[in-house]
Amino acid sequence: MVLGAIAAALIEYGIAGLAFSSFLSSLVFIPGYASFLIPLFVGLHANPWQMLFAISIGAIAGEAVNYYLGIVGSKYILHIELKKAKKWLSRWGEMSVFIVNLIPLFPADVVNTLIGFLKMDFKTYMISMSLGKIIQYSLLIFGAELLFKVVSII
Repeated sequence: MVLGAIAAALIEYGIAGLAFSSFLSSLVFIPGYASFLIPLFVGLHANPWQMLFAISIGAIAGEAVNYYLGIVGSKYILHIELKKAKKWLSRWGEMSVFIVNLIPLFPADVVNTLIGFLKMDFKTYMISMSLGKIIQYSLLIFGAELLFKVVSII
C-alpha cells in the first residue's frame, strides 16, 4: 500500500521528484538513499540522462548544504585534536572525498559534513564530491538499464 503510494507520487512528479528526493536523502539529518529509486525509474523507462542529471544535481546540492552545516557547526564545537585531522585532510582530502562519494550506500553525508567542519577548500570539495556522485549514479543507472535489458532478453 505504502510502496504503491510512493510509486504513484514518483510517477506523478517524475524527474523533478527524483531530484527533490535525491536532495532530501543527501542531507545529513534526513536518512535515506535516492539510489533505491533508480531501478524504479529505469523500470518506468525514464530517460537515463535526465535521471543522471536530476539525481546528481539533487545530491550535489544536498551535500553542499552538509558542507556548510559542518562549517557552521565548527564554530560551536571545541577544536580538540584538529591538527591531526587537518594533516590527514591535507594529504588525502580530495581523493577521500571522491572515493566516499563514489561508493553507493556509504554514509557520505556525515563525511561531507566533517569535511566542512575541517574547512576544506570549497571548490576542491565540490569538484571531488561531484565527480564521485556523478560516476556513482552513472554506474547505477546504466548498470540497472543493462540489467533490465538482459533480464528482458532471458
